[in-house]
Amino acid sequence: MKMLKSKVVGMTDLQYTKRYNMIKAVANKRNVELRRDAEMVREEKALERQLKKEGIVGDQENINHWTDAPQYLKEHYGERLADQKSYESEEGWN
Repeated sequence: MKMLKSKVVGMTDLQYTKRYNMIKAVANKRNVELRRDAEMVREEKALERQLKKEGIVGDQENINHWTDAPQYLKEHYGERLADQKSYESEEGWN
């Protein structure tokens, strides 16, 4: 470890060197985190571009949404569904 000459009054060369090394370590750790975050943003943007290129546009639609609900209900619940609708109001909630 190279000793640095203290530039602060009342601080020994050893204290100054330790403080410098600690600040440098924290700065290096922060730079690593910033680079990682920037890489994640780049990957996310690349994924968005790829999805857009393939024709998949964002989260506007739910791919798990049942698109043929009336047919499904009629097929699986038939008469029970008809009985239920006979006494419901137009809104379907009472």
